[in-house]
Amino acid sequence: MKRLFGVAASVVAVASCLSTQIARAADNNASSNTELTFSVSGEVRSAPTLLTAHLFAQAQRLSAVDAQKILNATIADAMKMASKQAGIDVKAGSYSISDYTPEHGHTQWTARQNIKLSGKDAVSILDLSGKLQSHGLMLEGLDWSLDAKTRDTLTQQARTQALSKVKAQAEESAKALGLHLIRLEKVDISSFQPEQPYEMLQARVGGSAMEAPQSSPESQVVKVTVNVKAILAP
Repeated sequence: MKRLFGVAASVVAVASCLSTQIARAADNNASSNTELTFSVSGEVRSAPTLLTAHLFAQAQRLSAVDAQKILNATIADAMKMASKQAGIDVKAGSYSISDYTPEHGHTQWTARQNIKLSGKDAVSILDLSGKLQSHGLMLEGLDWSLDAKTRDTLTQQARTQALSKVKAQAEESAKALGLHLIRLEKVDISSFQPEQPYEMLQARVGGSAMEAPQSSPESQVVKVTVNVKAILAP
């Protein structure tokens, strides 16, 4: 029994020694590895699918109540007119009331509210904007963009384009460094669509027939960036 116990103890000792050597070898291999971080991107361009018109109405009177009454009536008429147009999303936006007292004179109250028109039919948006200008609203700006479904599709295309570059870029970089690719350690994906500042227009007071405003479509860009950490070894 003592002899068997001694043999078993020897086996355990050898196994422990081998385990220690393997661990040391793994540590040595890990210490000789090189971390490479880099980024690649995919970019897709497309014609815009949405046009948004930014309008506002305002009224100025000696009384805050009177200013708001006039503004509310103007906005109500504008919303009623816009609601008759199929395919156009109409939203009444921020509402404000402010006062100004000149050095010599009475306090003036100004009430203001924004309206936003959005839709895929640019001709209808521009035509309605012109009609609303004739009814007392002022056009502040126009901007082109992508609808949600189109943006998601383009983002997927840009993501696929970026990811297809990852492995080739890692292997090419490893080769240039005299190393080879072991694995991709980490991959982070982020998408970005540059905001298009809307075209600022000189506001004109309505009251008479007005031609519809004009706006040329601007190409939209959807970009996806992939940040990668790769492990290289000799």
